[in-house]
Amino acid sequence: MIKTNRHKKRRPVKIILFAVMFAAIVFAIILCMNDRTETNGRNVTVITPPEGTNPNGGTSEHTGNGTSAITPVATPAQESTHIPTQTPVPTLTPTPFPRDMEGLKKEIEDYILEQPGKYGLYFINLVNGDEFGINDKDEFIAASTTKLPMNLLLYKKIASGEIDPDSILTYLEEDFEPGSGVVQKSEYGTEYTVREIARLSIVYSDNCAINMIIRLLGIDNIRNCMQELGGTIYYGRRHRSCPYDLALYTRELYCFYIEFPEIAGILIEDLQNTMWNDRINKYLPEGVKVSHKIGTFEGVCNDVGIIFADEPYVLAVMSDGVEYAAAADVIGEISKKIYYYLENSR
Repeated sequence: MIKTNRHKKRRPVKIILFAVMFAAIVFAIILCMNDRTETNGRNVTVITPPEGTNPNGGTSEHTGNGTSAITPVATPAQESTHIPTQTPVPTLTPTPFPRDMEGLKKEIEDYILEQPGKYGLYFINLVNGDEFGINDKDEFIAASTTKLPMNLLLYKKIASGEIDPDSILTYLEEDFEPGSGVVQKSEYGTEYTVREIARLSIVYSDNCAINMIIRLLGIDNIRNCMQELGGTIYYGRRHRSCPYDLALYTRELYCFYIEFPEIAGILIEDLQNTMWNDRINKYLPEGVKVSHKIGTFEGVCNDVGIIFADEPYVLAVMSDGVEYAAAADVIGEISKKIYYYLENSR
């Protein structure tokens, strides 16, 4: 058998193939380096996440200690390499304030027409005398709002020296009336000063306390005082009044306060410290003082007072056939509309 040397003849072919493969690898490396160089030289737009967001996805919530807690957001399985463009945030156009008092009245009138039940109100600007009303001379159940004019007469008599605020009133069985207040828990024969009874009748809307004041003043004198101040509805056994009348009584309180700030200021302060602040001052800025008296009865939610804004004003709101919580909110909304109209019209 003759052996041939064919392995030696194939060696040059292997060398050539090795050289070709080496050259291909070198060429591929050069291409990759060129691609990287082009990427580094390209202008790339960087989108900075808005303030308060996490660049890695999710929102940032302040924790109160100077740090931020990240609320995670689910990450998709495959993220697009496309750089998204920012979507513009729509600009909310604020609701314009009424241009004048007629516009304000119309806005409030439309608002209360949308509400269940019936509302009436009267507004008086104590600086320039502007005023308007809606159902303002319709009769409503007064509830405890008339405790304001009753105390007004009491403090006027204190100012004139007719009544000593330190004199004693004795709680009698005829004074008892259930409902709001603390005097009803006292024994008959318990003694109070006039000043203390007046405070309880306002701050706690105490029914027994106001009955003691009525006994001291005389109901006919109270009714005559209301008529002399311009009241249009006689305050009889049905306990009716109207927003217009309550506003007149409250304006008189403001005038009395300007004339006798030390004495009337006691009543003004009691009205500011009442236990109920869920109506006229519900949506007003915290620093705005409101001297007011609420009135509540079945289907009735009332409030009347002086709002000591930059331009002080009187607001009286009465209602009938309403649900308490909803009506308190309606009164708060009416008060807010008036307050911010005045603040933006100066």
